[in-house]
Amino acid sequence: MLRQRFRDLMRDRTAMAGAALLGLMVVLALLAPLLGGDPYRVDPTSTLRPPGASHWFGTDEKGRDLWTMVVHGARTSLGIGAVTTALAVLTGYVLGVLCGYFRWVDAVVMRVVDGLMSFPSIVLVISLVGVLGDGVATMITGLTVVLIPMVTRVVRGAALAVKAMPMVESTTSLGSRTSWVLLRYVAPEALSVTIVQAALAFSVTVLSVAALSFLGIGLPPDVPSWGTSLSAAQQYFYSAWWIGVFPGLAIVLTVLGLVLLGDGLRDVFDPRSARK
Repeated sequence: MLRQRFRDLMRDRTAMAGAALLGLMVVLALLAPLLGGDPYRVDPTSTLRPPGASHWFGTDEKGRDLWTMVVHGARTSLGIGAVTTALAVLTGYVLGVLCGYFRWVDAVVMRVVDGLMSFPSIVLVISLVGVLGDGVATMITGLTVVLIPMVTRVVRGAALAVKAMPMVESTTSLGSRTSWVLLRYVAPEALSVTIVQAALAFSVTVLSVAALSFLGIGLPPDVPSWGTSLSAAQQYFYSAWWIGVFPGLAIVLTVLGLVLLGDGLRDVFDPRSARK
């Protein structure tokens, strides 16, 4: 079943366009040390130079090569996004399946989920960063806590739908072990929506990393990030437009790729929402 769905995904032009954009950004992130120079190198004699042969994307207010900052920023954003998404999706998937099948787990976990979702996500992350301090690990922890409730709710809904199916009810009434029913029916069916949620969670993480670093929260100042470059570009936008345009374009292309890929995943794994 999954193999056929992935074959359908390969034939979806929207999903493939998104995968191509995302793949491009991943390649830039992986090859950042080879494609760019030292992101910490400052040259006061080359400040605010426009794009040219020596500096493809120009330089920023400190004389740093903006192309280098963008490719190393891709490594930061996608690295944090990948780790955060993996942790949040795995945890949310397990909790969602258990909540959908066991009422007592649902009663406890969903109250915690409701409490976390009552706070705006950006406020919750800022609060965690304020308590734990700046750092990549802190940002990953905060964003993971924010994303887990979102994934858990969606997976729980899918698990509840599977539990109500006649085949599951009949299997349970025949005395099948709970663990077998979970692994044979509930968990595989909930996996489809989890894959779609992974793409959405990744895009939310990329935007959140950019927003937090734009505000100067979470990441140390010396860590290259797209949001930090955008923040510095505010006072130089009219005299040095490239400082904000290229990091902003990197964010747009990454999120667009994830959205297109997520849209294709939704159409393939959830036929009810497929485009007519």
